[in-house]
Amino acid sequence: RFTFEMERLSGQVFPVEGDDGARRKVLELLAAHGASHILAWHFTHIPVKKLRAAIEEAGIQISQPDVQDEFRSETIEAIRSAQVGLTGADAAAAATGTLIVSTGPGRGRIPTMLPPVYIAVITLDQIVPHLEAWLAAERARDLKTVRSAANLCFISGPSRTGDIEMELILGVHGPGVVQVIVKR
Repeated sequence: RFTFEMERLSGQVFPVEGDDGARRKVLELLAAHGASHILAWHFTHIPVKKLRAAIEEAGIQISQPDVQDEFRSETIEAIRSAQVGLTGADAAAAATGTLIVSTGPGRGRIPTMLPPVYIAVITLDQIVPHLEAWLAAERARDLKTVRSAANLCFISGPSRTGDIEMELILGVHGPGVVQVIVKR
């Protein structure tokens, strides 16, 4: 159901087997997008072992931007040309094809918004039936994720907007391509 809903929203889902399959798919997608520079979360928050080493071995520059210091404008300028954002996610809601992404240390918001392509890697067990199921699980944990997050985002496919003539346009206010790798 998650795949059906995400694709209905113009996103793409790629099921893979294990860390090796996930690494191969990430590298394949980065190559398909001609990525030479990506923005990423700290790799402890992306559920694929040895992913950073594989990306670096492919000759792709990785930036993990911190824009909370006095060099904010310089950092934004240096990362503006990144072609892809790469993150994990807290969960994914099957009923709506929605990624649930909290931000905090090592999990910045910029990789999900600035580049024209956004790739998220999740595990199969992170898929919940619907947003209410995720929220109920959060309540059982005393809203730990919600309370600790600097920001909580619900990403349902590529950025979309309609102009005055009601023509749907993807990617105006965020990534025009959203791809999700689901690792089993």
